[in-house]
Amino acid sequence: MNTQRVSLFLLAAIAVGLFSVAIDYAQPVLMPLVIAVLVSFVLAPAVEFLSRFKIPKVVAIILLILMILGVFFLVGLFFFNSIQSFVRIFPRYQQRLQELLDSVTQGLNERFGVPTDLLGGFDWSHMIRGYLISLSGGFIDFVTTLFIVTIFLIFLLLERPYMKRKLELAFEEQTSERIGLVIEHINQQIGRYLTLKLLISAATGFFIWISLRIIGMDFPVIWGFLGFVLNFIPSVGSTVHFVVTSVIGVVQFVPDESGKAVAVMVAMLAIQTLIGNILDPRLQGHRLDLSPFLVLFSLIFWGWLWGAVGMLLATPMTVAVKIVCENVPALRPLGVLMGKGYGRRPPALRGRANRAGSGD
Repeated sequence: MNTQRVSLFLLAAIAVGLFSVAIDYAQPVLMPLVIAVLVSFVLAPAVEFLSRFKIPKVVAIILLILMILGVFFLVGLFFFNSIQSFVRIFPRYQQRLQELLDSVTQGLNERFGVPTDLLGGFDWSHMIRGYLISLSGGFIDFVTTLFIVTIFLIFLLLERPYMKRKLELAFEEQTSERIGLVIEHINQQIGRYLTLKLLISAATGFFIWISLRIIGMDFPVIWGFLGFVLNFIPSVGSTVHFVVTSVIGVVQFVPDESGKAVAVMVAMLAIQTLIGNILDPRLQGHRLDLSPFLVLFSLIFWGWLWGAVGMLLATPMTVAVKIVCENVPALRPLGVLMGKGYGRRPPALRGRANRAGSGD
């Protein structure tokens, strides 16, 4: 018995390893496909809405795709130009950062005897500059990935209306209806979650941009866009954004305008608290009822496989898997285990518990 368990454990470990290698190897194709699938959940209701006005679905899909492509291209081009401008004035920030580091190390040395070369051993400016240059040079990769995502998205949206007919041909009437209802429920839940998350992230980025523009911080659009993107990464994203903007605020304003540096920290903390901790949970309800350990594990796992894009996709993919599990009876216990454990019991499980208590 113990030998069988050990064998099963080893086989499972090998399967997970092979699965990870396959996903990593197929990243150039699989990652755009995952993005296209998630975006299709958001666009499908818009296609249905336009179809009500007698607009052919093909025309509606093309209009939506062109609109999204235009928005993404303009945002990407503007962000690319902003990064290039930031790289050009980076020497000024580099000098201010070095002065602050020297001041900090000198104070630590005088008070606690910390060696002055403790922070000097890290070439912060070279590391940051190299990252910015690589980021600005990734515009071509962004356009290529956007093109592949668009191709996948067009075919997914065109294929969607024929799913019901396929189910009717593949299964018996009762089975096809049941599967169709489950798929429709999953589509609605995932679409609503992703739409709300998109709107909440957009609101976060907008208020960050407005706040930093009022304060007078350089490149407020970059920090607003960064807040919009990082809002898709629970907890970690908002923390990273707060640290980055606070450090840049200190570098820009200290010591001449220290009050503005404090204002940057207070504004970022207030926005992340009000939107991330109050508005987001109220709008999403129990839909993000995910185990904190599962969220952390998914961030590490997908970040290890697909880098920064994997971290952005980790939570939406995990939420999608949880919603699928909650709507498939055989997988419903797994969906419950993926939750926090102190939320409301899913309706199907409450009904099952009530039947068991009544002796049915």
